[in-house]
Amino acid sequence: MKKLIEEKDGKLYYNGYCLVDLAKRFGTPLTITFLDVIKERILSLKDAFLKSKNEVNYDGNFYYLNANKANYGKDEIESAFIYSDGLETSSFYDLVLSLKMYEKYPEFKDKLIVCNGLKPDDYLDAIALAHSKGYNIITIIDDIYEYEYLKKKDINLRIGFRIHLSSLYEPEVKDDRFGLMDDEINYILDDVKNTKLILDTIHYHQRGFDFEEDKFFKNFDIAFAYYIKAKKLYDSVKYFDFGGGTPLPIEGEYDYDAYTKAILAHVKDLCIKNDVKQPDLIGENGKYSQKDSTVNIYKVVGTKNTGQYPWYIVDSSLLIAMPEMYALGEPILVKPINNLNEKMVEARLAGITCDCDDVYFDKEKGYFLIPECDDDYIALLGTGSYQNSMNGKGGVHHCMLPEEKDVIIYNKNGTELVKVRKELQTIENIYDLLNIKH
Repeated sequence: MKKLIEEKDGKLYYNGYCLVDLAKRFGTPLTITFLDVIKERILSLKDAFLKSKNEVNYDGNFYYLNANKANYGKDEIESAFIYSDGLETSSFYDLVLSLKMYEKYPEFKDKLIVCNGLKPDDYLDAIALAHSKGYNIITIIDDIYEYEYLKKKDINLRIGFRIHLSSLYEPEVKDDRFGLMDDEINYILDDVKNTKLILDTIHYHQRGFDFEEDKFFKNFDIAFAYYIKAKKLYDSVKYFDFGGGTPLPIEGEYDYDAYTKAILAHVKDLCIKNDVKQPDLIGENGKYSQKDSTVNIYKVVGTKNTGQYPWYIVDSSLLIAMPEMYALGEPILVKPINNLNEKMVEARLAGITCDCDDVYFDKEKGYFLIPECDDDYIALLGTGSYQNSMNGKGGVHHCMLPEEKDVIIYNKNGTELVKVRKELQTIENIYDLLNIKH
């Protein structure tokens, strides 16, 4: 996998680009998305599974689905769709958006669509309609109501079911609300033969992305027992979908060959021991492909001393840029990007807002290291997943600060292409959103 972060001549490079040069080229505050990172992440994981498949002589295939909910940017979903094996949706609106992508690329109509989430009638009706139009669609039953509703439609729709598993990564979370209980699964296994529905997928969601082998396979084995049971009852069962949870590389370093080989060897061993056919595996990844594709860049516009550490103040709001970190504790790398050969000082970062929570520093150390210079820039690395939906992209933001200039960079046939998706938000834009005359 390509290493994204490099330091050269006192400057930080990301995906081969000097970040301070981009900041001066486009201005700050700035958001930049590198679509090639999405492409590389998807292809590298598919390649790792293919290599491992050949090494362990695994009989099934691996299908990479993009989980749209990680980033609803049109360019981001389109890039992921082109290189993935299909899309995973989580709502009626998500499915409608996905079908628009399929309409744009009719040559990809056979790619999978896997529908997750709790499904009201409009979502279920849209699934049935897409099926009638010939899309390669599978609906994952998350509630017994969905099964009964689709059964009444009397159609040969492919279905799966999601297994309810408590999180092992967060012990304080005793339960989650997704998936079917054991008695509900047994009911479907007994009843589906009396319907036109075709059971072909067993699904559970692997929570988190810090790969802990013991916990991963403990979850995996609990869920895979249902695949074994279902496969022995119905030859139509083809897929085992282990959801997300693909480990994220730490600054580009992770052994995906070992990761994929361990999964395939484990599944093969379980299947041999239980005398069942090895399934095609599905992974639903959003954060893995999207998170590291985006960076936010800010200029330090002032300093202030009020205590042990000076405050370095940037020209936007940190709360706007990385709500996932503040709300969910998700890690996002925060780094100075220029003057890296100069003396470093212990300081704290703050946004330019009037909010005491708009700050950043290492919680264990109590400070953030930054060059002691007058022209510092800092970057937030890995803001490509969930930030847009959590910060209300396109809306009115914290302390009415303008939304950042939004740029995408990608390579096409060896040529760098740049698109400015949105200029820095103006006060007139904000007035329009608030329905204020100007």
